[in-house]
Amino acid sequence: MEVTLTPAQWRQLRLKPMATAPRLAFVNRKGGSGKTTSAVQLGAVFAAWGLRVRLTDGDAQMASASYWLPPQAERGYPTLLDVFMGERSLAEVTAPTSVDGLSIVPSLDTLARVESERPPGSDGLLAAEYAADAEAWDLEVLDAAPALGLVTVSMLAASTDVCVMVKTSTLDLVGAAEMAKPLELIKRRLNPDLQITAVLMVDDDRTSTLSRDMVERLTADYPDALVYQIPHSVRAREAPGVHEPVLSYAPDNPVSLAYWRLGAALVPRLGFQWVVSPEEIAR
Repeated sequence: MEVTLTPAQWRQLRLKPMATAPRLAFVNRKGGSGKTTSAVQLGAVFAAWGLRVRLTDGDAQMASASYWLPPQAERGYPTLLDVFMGERSLAEVTAPTSVDGLSIVPSLDTLARVESERPPGSDGLLAAEYAADAEAWDLEVLDAAPALGLVTVSMLAASTDVCVMVKTSTLDLVGAAEMAKPLELIKRRLNPDLQITAVLMVDDDRTSTLSRDMVERLTADYPDALVYQIPHSVRAREAPGVHEPVLSYAPDNPVSLAYWRLGAALVPRLGFQWVVSPEEIAR
């Protein structure tokens, strides 16, 4: 049975860090499927629960996690591109955000150079960088580009868990089905430990025939994953403009509450344990 908590109560929960930080990647085959929204909200959720969270922005679009949560650093700050070009380490390009406990590896549209220049060793670069900086973080969140390019492949080769993003529409359902094959190839060739942990349906109303059919189909296509529905919200689209997570911009909004519940559902799947659990707060 799902526990009902207020926004303030959700923030009272606490998690025990693990010896090795999970690396949770958000992927899709097309834009507008809630990938960055989900990466930012879940990063903020786990940071609120006492973890040291780092969000890596792997999307070369300007409308990205780096716009939503700008790095609190001087102008001209280094970015993920510098890591791929061998000029900086991942630790050196990590910067704090305005959210306590949540840091970011920022990107600009210049990240597209990685796809054109294809620096040697890029496939395994991020796995090595995360391993070199592992002790500083309790959770790595990876926001991949909406295309299976070199940066996304490097992210998936470094990840332990994947969230496949899908909008509640027939075309997005087709796109979600198409993700299964490349993810399986990456698992077989580059990262045998990779697992699809969740499939997130955004802009979902839960009541339509399409929504019910998609839940059934996605559950069949991804039998080991959590299939979770996130409702539509205008406030979620406003939040990037004020550079805040939806959790703080509109704390009582159904989308905010949905991400708190999703975070709680992911806790055991990612291997974390509660120090202060939802059930304890609800008593």
